[in-house]
Amino acid sequence: MSESYLVIGGEGFVGHRMVEMLLERYPSSSVASLDLVQRHFPDQLSGDKRKWTFYSADLTSLDSLATAIRWAGATTVFHTASPWTGSGKDVCEKVNVQGTQTVVDACVQEGVKKLVFTSSAGTVYEGTDLINVDERLPFPKTAIDPYNETKAKAETIVLEANGKSGLLTVALRPAGIFGPGDRQAVPGFVEVLKSGKTKFQVGDNRNLFDWTYVDNVVHAHLVASERLGQTVSPETLDSRIRPVDLTVPRRRLPTSVYRPESLLAQEKKFDPSFTNDEKGDAPLLAARNRFDQYFAKDLEERLNFDAEGKIPIAGQAYFITNGEPVTFWDFARALWNGYNGHVAPWVVPVPAFIALAVAGVAESVMWVFGKTPNMTQGKVVYSTVNRFYNIEKARRILGYEPIVGLEEGIKRAITWYKENEASLQPKKA
Repeated sequence: MSESYLVIGGEGFVGHRMVEMLLERYPSSSVASLDLVQRHFPDQLSGDKRKWTFYSADLTSLDSLATAIRWAGATTVFHTASPWTGSGKDVCEKVNVQGTQTVVDACVQEGVKKLVFTSSAGTVYEGTDLINVDERLPFPKTAIDPYNETKAKAETIVLEANGKSGLLTVALRPAGIFGPGDRQAVPGFVEVLKSGKTKFQVGDNRNLFDWTYVDNVVHAHLVASERLGQTVSPETLDSRIRPVDLTVPRRRLPTSVYRPESLLAQEKKFDPSFTNDEKGDAPLLAARNRFDQYFAKDLEERLNFDAEGKIPIAGQAYFITNGEPVTFWDFARALWNGYNGHVAPWVVPVPAFIALAVAGVAESVMWVFGKTPNMTQGKVVYSTVNRFYNIEKARRILGYEPIVGLEEGIKRAITWYKENEASLQPKKA
């Protein structure tokens, strides 16, 4: 029996890419998009492109949402709907908290089997460095903004619903999403280029930041939907895990029984009987200590082992990134270079404390006129702190691996931006 998929928020950035990848990956399944307003039109597709169904529903209306789920015949629901990051408290509370509770209630009522929720890596951020943090880090007592505060509440609602009337749930926490369809991160950086400000750098650019290409985010959701209900043996935690090497491939080093292609011919001259061992070395054991998330003490409780001693995939949260953190301004410079080959002739680093002071004055002045300056204290902090996450749990337990490297993702994002540049320009008053 094939699954039937419904993407809540399916007309948005992540949601619509999810619709597209569902159509590509599951050709025999029914795919539907649910949102308030339709922005993408399947009736305009031609040729071999598959179509999907659109439903309009109010996220906070149980009757409206349940009816749409029933009409779609959804067995798996992806909840990607979310307000803009800078939205006010009332909007965030209504969409993220009330809306998510309604989604859970509607899924339970209509017998949906799986619910995959798009949370946010920002739920654990409080304005200070996040250095290789994992899922053990609790939500801060005081959230950085209403968006992340309500996202944390929504994640709690989803995970507490796991197992209710047979519903399996999971929460994914992507960080720094970018790619085709992005109307925030990439356009914002390109605007800096167009305004001629690329010579100025806030901070020392030593802070590592996680960006995640949109296809990787969607891929993680699809993997989660496929594996919900499965368990993982604790033995999967015993061996070392290879670093992500999509952008910078890792070389296999020569050993006594292996030579890379560049050295193989030379080795054959010295020893014609030499045969490469293509299997490679056995995986090394993982070194665990009391600071490691998979240290033996209390592991069963932390990973919710089931009665058979296995780790359930459902009922848990997972950080999702490219697994390739880079310094903040290097990402921006890669975008600028991809846009028009731009390389700043020189760079003036502006210390963070000076930038914070200038931004504070600007915010005070602009507040009088009811406006927000381009440089705010929040943006200064955002661009100068370390903010990268450990995705070992997603790789080992969820089974997620990034499929598009950072370099390739930047190329695709810039190509899309240039093709749609006219429609992305801010409207003049």
